[in-house]
Amino acid sequence: MSNPTKRCEEVRELIPQHLLGLLEAQEAEKVAAHVESGCVACAAEIASWSEAQAAMAFALPAEEPSDLAKARLMAAIRKDAAPRSGAGAGRFWMKAAWLSAAAGILLASLTGVAVSRRYQAEAATLHEQIRRQKEELARLELQFRRTRDTVLLVCSPGSKVIDLQGQEALPSAAARMFWDVRKGGWRLYADNLPPAGAGKTYQLWLVTASAKISAGVFDPARDEEPAGSVTIPAAAGPVIAAAITPEPSGGSPQPTGAILLLGKI
Repeated sequence: MSNPTKRCEEVRELIPQHLLGLLEAQEAEKVAAHVESGCVACAAEIASWSEAQAAMAFALPAEEPSDLAKARLMAAIRKDAAPRSGAGAGRFWMKAAWLSAAAGILLASLTGVAVSRRYQAEAATLHEQIRRQKEELARLELQFRRTRDTVLLVCSPGSKVIDLQGQEALPSAAARMFWDVRKGGWRLYADNLPPAGAGKTYQLWLVTASAKISAGVFDPARDEEPAGSVTIPAAAGPVIAAAITPEPSGGSPQPTGAILLLGKI
């Protein structure tokens, strides 16, 4: 009675050559018959080797073989293509089988490289789409916050809306200021207001009968609506107007430039 364990060991030694097609017909039939008889262990061994063989191409670096490597492989195949006889014929067919297997692996590697590069390109495209979507989401979130803040200003009890008109130096400019009198918060929306220039900034003033109070500086070149807060001293009296002047970078304690926009309350 044959030993099943020994039988499995003999078959497993033949599995790698069987998968590469290097076995004689009798040995190949021997492996197939053993697996078909219901040997789960050897069937699993074949599945494992098959998976490793299929994954071999993807384990290689994503580089295409040089023309010289391809030429050498084809030259070796052509060199051994001449008819042989006797023992030489057996060695020839064994070598030819190995060369055929090598050519198959080369073809698989080229296919793997092409697939790898395709997926790399698709991944790069997806990453770029995600980056743009994140930027768009950030822009929408910023726009939402600005809109929400403006709505809160408009709805706040005691808030004022001041329309500023361009003066002689800048007649095409205009602006609208939302000012929460109780909390001091303000937001400005300007139109046709050019950049202040090198070393300059725009400064917003709230004007009373006795004082000009700075509400802050801003730069229209930035992609945002100017906002800030201001406290009106009780001694200064009620605010009667808002004005915008060009000032040195960082602002001035009192206006030094010409009034570019003015809005009365």
